[in-house]
Amino acid sequence: MQFKPITAIIVLLLVVASLLVVGCTSSSNTTSSSNSPTPSLAGNALAADNLASAINDRYNSLGYTVNTPFTMSKNNSTISYSGVITDGQNVLTPFKRTVTIILLPIDRAAAFSALNNSIGTAKAQGYQEFGSSNATVVYWAGYLGTKFSSDPSVPRVNINLNQPVRSPLFLDGDRNKEVMYNVDVGDYYQLIIDYQTAAGT
Repeated sequence: MQFKPITAIIVLLLVVASLLVVGCTSSSNTTSSSNSPTPSLAGNALAADNLASAINDRYNSLGYTVNTPFTMSKNNSTISYSGVITDGQNVLTPFKRTVTIILLPIDRAAAFSALNNSIGTAKAQGYQEFGSSNATVVYWAGYLGTKFSSDPSVPRVNINLNQPVRSPLFLDGDRNKEVMYNVDVGDYYQLIIDYQTAAGT
């Protein structure tokens, strides 16, 4: 007689446990499929060669003035976007920026070659190195005709090379790096070249 209540409790516990397992499994499957970023990125993300309008919209939404809308050009598998923006009202010293975003297919040597060519172009125009790094963050910055100047009327340039990430696309701006999500750029290194001149007040 003593075993009957224990047996009933064990059977009841097994039934409850099996119901919980079934409920958790079904709920877990639903949650993982709805929260997984892969379907939404694959389904709704903008392709690497279809970003011009979105780049313009992103800069506008961040308070920049888009002076010359970004346009896309393609050379084999390399995709480039170029446009001109002016910093918004959230900075004391606004700059007008000629920004070029180059998406380079994954090839480390070719990416560094493109970076070095961009630096060489800047140096040929008279820009002198202010700072650079080839470590985790890869960049080169310079001022026109001098190694450093606090005078905003002296033109400057920032050149950044970012390793491939699925999202976001990096955009240069008055906070150094702006970002644009919901893009599919994981197959590309991102080279951003930002020539800056004083925009006035």
